[in-house]
Amino acid sequence: MLPPRPPNRRSRRPLALAVAAGLVLVAWVGCHNGSRDAGVMTSAGATHLQMREYERAIRDFDRALALDPGLVAAWRQRALAHRGKGDYERALADLEQAILLAPSDPRFYTDRGVTYELLGDYSSAIHDFSRAIAFKPNHAPALEGRGRTHFYLGNFAQAASDLQRGLALDSADAYGAIWLHFARQRLRQDDREDFLAHAALVDRTKWPAPLLRYLMGDLSADSLRTLSATAQLDGRSQSCVVSFYLGEEALLNGEPPSAVSLFEETRATCPKELNEHRAAVAELQRMGRPPLLTERSASPAPPAASVR
Repeated sequence: MLPPRPPNRRSRRPLALAVAAGLVLVAWVGCHNGSRDAGVMTSAGATHLQMREYERAIRDFDRALALDPGLVAAWRQRALAHRGKGDYERALADLEQAILLAPSDPRFYTDRGVTYELLGDYSSAIHDFSRAIAFKPNHAPALEGRGRTHFYLGNFAQAASDLQRGLALDSADAYGAIWLHFARQRLRQDDREDFLAHAALVDRTKWPAPLLRYLMGDLSADSLRTLSATAQLDGRSQSCVVSFYLGEEALLNGEPPSAVSLFEETRATCPKELNEHRAAVAELQRMGRPPLLTERSASPAPPAASVR
């Protein structure tokens, strides 16, 4: 009788390697599926964000980040959803995380700059817009944001410079042309030729084309208000914003009492997330009108140069 053969330990090695490889494959597939599912949830959240269904969007982004905490798009878009809800502190926290994951992406600094702008922290907003521009000098949203914030602060020369650069990147930007026009008017610059050239590039069938027509003298204030009552932009009526632009015209025409009344109308009727609301508040502060309790966290607007 032959003695029992000693176990062949080498024969077990392929089996062990196969088991290990299988475990690695399972882990990889699980990770891959998790990332794929996170991408699906992020896409769903983006759809809900577009529809302004902020709570649903946030739930989708929560699920996506639970599956893939490194998914920078989910951090950014959840921040936008929080901002849409008015939860600016949570928006800032998510943008901080997005910046940690992608520190050279100018979009995240721009998004954070807009959030600081909404909080009334204009110095932090300008700082972030400037960081975005440092990474991408032709980043139009950051140039426009910084120019707009300079306008709130009464820094009209800096505002005009940034808005001019932004408009050079998108010459058909109607609002860019309007804000640049007001900044240059505050500097007593004759910009009529440039303003007409930019206005000619704007789609005349959509808002804010009537506003441009008013500023060019082709439409009365009453007609502008009538048209704004039916105009929609991003799902919002444009009735409240018109009073701000009428107020700017009144101020430029040397009619401070009318300007104050129109800016007060904007402050009372426009949501605070609209640029026109913040600009009206800044103009009222420059004119010595006290801010409302809900606005007292905003950076004070310094006195502006006299207007014609």
